[in-house]
Amino acid sequence: MSASASMSPVPPAAEPVLTQRIHAFVEAAGMGSPLGPFIQACAAFRAGMDRFEGARDFHHFAGEENARLKLTVSALPSATFGFAAAGRLVSIACETFQDLRTRLSEGALTRDMPLFLALPDPLDLGMAVSPELERNEPRRLQSLGRRVLSITFENLGWPWPGGPWHFFGGGHAGFARALQAAGAWMASSAGRGCVVGSVDSLLDAGLLETLLLQQRVKTEEQPVGFTPGEAGVALLLRVPGHTPAELPRGRPLVEAVSLGQAPADASGGARVLASCVRALRSFLPGEAGEPFWVSDHNGEELRALEWGTLQTLLRAEPPLWASFEAWYPATGFGETGVASGALGVCLGARALERGYAPARAGIILSTDESGERAAVLLTSTAT
Repeated sequence: MSASASMSPVPPAAEPVLTQRIHAFVEAAGMGSPLGPFIQACAAFRAGMDRFEGARDFHHFAGEENARLKLTVSALPSATFGFAAAGRLVSIACETFQDLRTRLSEGALTRDMPLFLALPDPLDLGMAVSPELERNEPRRLQSLGRRVLSITFENLGWPWPGGPWHFFGGGHAGFARALQAAGAWMASSAGRGCVVGSVDSLLDAGLLETLLLQQRVKTEEQPVGFTPGEAGVALLLRVPGHTPAELPRGRPLVEAVSLGQAPADASGGARVLASCVRALRSFLPGEAGEPFWVSDHNGEELRALEWGTLQTLLRAEPPLWASFEAWYPATGFGETGVASGALGVCLGARALERGYAPARAGIILSTDESGERAAVLLTSTAT
């Protein structure tokens, strides 16, 4: 027998991922969602509530008789009705930042605290852009982001008290991208805090038509799919001081974020997501045990298969996690696109803060159609 034949099989190498330590506590949070502002929405989700109902401004046609039907969606109760594209994002952002504003202490935001915001691509919203912007995604996002935030703060009568604005795309991984950039900024500068957020809506008529044609939306004829939704989130993150006395007690900590790009093969997404999770293990407190999970899987078959494959991969290796107790924000808010990761962080952070989380740490998972995968680790300061 040859030497090579007698060797044990070598496990496949982990997919490369980019990991950024954050180690910042959530000082304040704001949300605009179908279930209301931050505290109300988290309580409603915990109670198993939703606001799924027929869209008031959109219909589709189905069946042999081409019947006119309402599409079930998850929309903000009134703020976004009648708005489209950038106007709809502004409406969501107004709800989000007004909620954040009410939770800020005097002087909490200063000019040295930038804002990192994840947004949908204007082309995905069917917005007309110049040929130059059509060829340049970063500039498209910057143009949309500046428009949304400028109008938002003007409508609120609130001159932005924080620092510069930075914008990110990336679909479901967009919030993780913004969080990674925020962590890198806090690690490389004297700044001790920043605002990180996201806003998105899947309820524009043109986008809904496309999703129906792609058979991705849940209908009476298509039971496998998602309920389109919309939401916005803004988090004020602050890096604690260097001494234990400067770390607030009982506050949720955004500890680290990891991102990776999946190859084209069918199982690649789960492997990359597993690598993202592995990269976060070293940041878990020793006493934390198995984390709870918040996943953006939304009712689509491929998402469910990936979630099952991820569990199989992680169960087969130390530390032998077994329960995989998971929450799915889409069951209460619908599919919220770019905002999904931020919603997951909000729900996990609130659970840790209020003491009803099933574990002392949580991992928020994000899966994007582009192949990008992300995981965010939440822990809690000692009480």
